Amino acid sequence: MRAIYIKTGILLIGMLVMSPAVKAQRVADRLDSLMLALHVRGQFNGSVLVGVSGKMVYEKAYGKADLSSDEDFTTATPCYLASVSKQFTAMGIMMLEGKKLLDFNDPLSKYFPEFPSYAQTVTIRHLLNHTSGIVNYENLGIDHFGITNKDVFESLVKQPALRFKPGDKYEYSNSGYVLLALIIEKVSGTSFSGFMEKNIFQPLGMHDSFVCDKTTPRTKLREKAYGKFNDISQYEGGAVGDGGIFSSVDDLFKWDAALYGETLVSQSTLSKAFSPAMLNNGTTSPYGFGWMLKNENGEQIVYHTGGSGGFRTFIERQLTHQNTIIILTNIENSPRMEIRNAIVNILANKPYTLPKISIATEMYKIRNENGIDSAINFYNFNKLRHPGIYDFGEQELNLLGYKLWLINKMDEAVAIFKLNVAAYPASSNAHESLGEAYLERGDKQMAAESFNRSLSIDPQNSDAIRMLKKINQQ
Repeated sequence: MRAIYIKTGILLIGMLVMSPAVKAQRVADRLDSLMLALHVRGQFNGSVLVGVSGKMVYEKAYGKADLSSDEDFTTATPCYLASVSKQFTAMGIMMLEGKKLLDFNDPLSKYFPEFPSYAQTVTIRHLLNHTSGIVNYENLGIDHFGITNKDVFESLVKQPALRFKPGDKYEYSNSGYVLLALIIEKVSGTSFSGFMEKNIFQPLGMHDSFVCDKTTPRTKLREKAYGKFNDISQYEGGAVGDGGIFSSVDDLFKWDAALYGETLVSQSTLSKAFSPAMLNNGTTSPYGFGWMLKNENGEQIVYHTGGSGGFRTFIERQLTHQNTIIILTNIENSPRMEIRNAIVNILANKPYTLPKISIATEMYKIRNENGIDSAINFYNFNKLRHPGIYDFGEQELNLLGYKLWLINKMDEAVAIFKLNVAAYPASSNAHESLGEAYLERGDKQMAAESFNRSLSIDPQNSDAIRMLKKINQQ
């Protein structure tokens, strides 16, 4: 009897301890349930990949790359990375530094003497970690579809001063990464796209990755992006370095794997990319070289988000356990960080909460089918009965109001802005938006009342002040 008892105990223990393959399958099943639910709810269209301990446990694509052509989104579909491109630009600089062709402490003036004298105090390192003080070109009023690095450069050299002393603080600036791309071109003697292809994409077998510039064949751009209200919303601009790269989850996992080795640069060099910048006052910033940095429950994490037009992208590398999360989507409504948090919970065998659905998107669909009154009724009903399912944030109705304005439905826009004011009576911005809609409709008195209400809440609201002056001058 004793021997039988022992054997039975061993058998039970064996049954309780799942094999790694069974654990991986259970994780994959839970991830699939999550992503399928998100796709059905209209919150995900694209591809996702999850790796655990360096091995892929889940990879799948959902929906369409182009709704008009009915082309499926696959794990090999290139997606516009937007700011996720910055890690590749940073790698290009690190590769050139590894070959002794430049130094992280080189001043900007060494490469671009056209800049004012302050360029002598800005280094490549400052550009890499966003501590240069150079203004973000998106704040110069020059950003437009098709903007080039030359356009950005010509505007930057005209700036008489920096925003702050280099190294004083962290301030995200796309300008720095455009300048880094130009430095790569100047030092390597080749185009940014050519450098990326020859030195990173080809060696790593990233066959679906490329830099999109004027030389890119249109046939490569198979994917379209869609905005909050399902309208086509392609990526903005044409500058590269700060953005400009297309890639797939297949390729980005190859990229992730390469960063654990020394195919591109040494680990000692790469460690600098994953280290925070030291500021002049002795504190550190949350950014390395092309990577955002954080520590979560003892896990060292490097990550980056990207967004342009309807494209939304995300990559996270959990360095302690070599876990990877890659999310590429071509719909603006995809809540990447909430999806990421749900994935992290699944990997930790914890419960997760589905992201809230955009109430504005749902209202716009109902408005198109049954009219604005039905959309407002839908809002009121669900805010009372289902507050946890839909996102009723102030920004939701504000965006819907401006969408209706854009299609010249001003009476409907006013109705939505009034609904937002009723929901957020203490919001200066909500009253300001209503005032703008009244003014556009020609109702100056109601507009003035709304702007005055906005200023009573926030006397520093410059837009409300400007619009009141405009009314008084008419």
